[in-house]
Amino acid sequence: MDRIVDYKVISNTRINSSTYMLELNGPTEWIQSGKFLNIQVPNKYLKRPMSVYDWNKTSLKVLYKLIGEGTKILSTIKSNQSLEILTDLGNTYTPSKNKKQLIVCGGCGMGSVYKLAKQLSSQHIDVTIIVGFKTKADVFVLNEWKKVCKNLIITTDDGSVGFKGTVVDAINKYKLNNLYYYTCGSINLMKAVYKCMKSEGQLSLEARMGCGFGACMGCTIETKHGPKRICADGPIFNSKELLW
Repeated sequence: MDRIVDYKVISNTRINSSTYMLELNGPTEWIQSGKFLNIQVPNKYLKRPMSVYDWNKTSLKVLYKLIGEGTKILSTIKSNQSLEILTDLGNTYTPSKNKKQLIVCGGCGMGSVYKLAKQLSSQHIDVTIIVGFKTKADVFVLNEWKKVCKNLIITTDDGSVGFKGTVVDAINKYKLNNLYYYTCGSINLMKAVYKCMKSEGQLSLEARMGCGFGACMGCTIETKHGPKRICADGPIFNSKELLW
């Protein structure tokens, strides 16, 4: 299939004050857990990279947060409009064979790991999921996640929902730092998770991207194996590669 495809908007729904779920009709055969796409926002030169939250044979969903002018424009897009999308970007999660595993995410980092969580649960992996928010007003899509995993821990910084504290506080409280793990969220969240875990894991990194497929080198990071591009060599990296 062509990598640049026009997708038709099915819905673009606000799910809290600053978060939207965008549903698009178009090809999905390229998608695997962890891959991402680049959306061409009207009147903007650079495309916006976003994880694929969920998909079926004819449509996909993208979870995004209002951060800047680009996502603000994206939030105004209506049903039946078309968006140009660069597809089939990045690598994928490689599920561990460990019997017990851990997924840790924060906010829109949920977008990268939702399908992975469903995959692990369907394989009868004993998976614990920790999802972190600042406060009750930031919480979204919990009903979907409760259907996926019985071991779901919600944290809020102020304790307004679930566990009071950070995702790291919850990891330490429930002594989960020896489990194989996957994580996605803000860079500060992922660094904190990385530093508290004693086990190996996979981290889906975020970065500003110029092209999304490795040509511009704008999202290059240093790893133990030399320079790597988050868009083309990642976005998912094994914890052993990182220089954190």
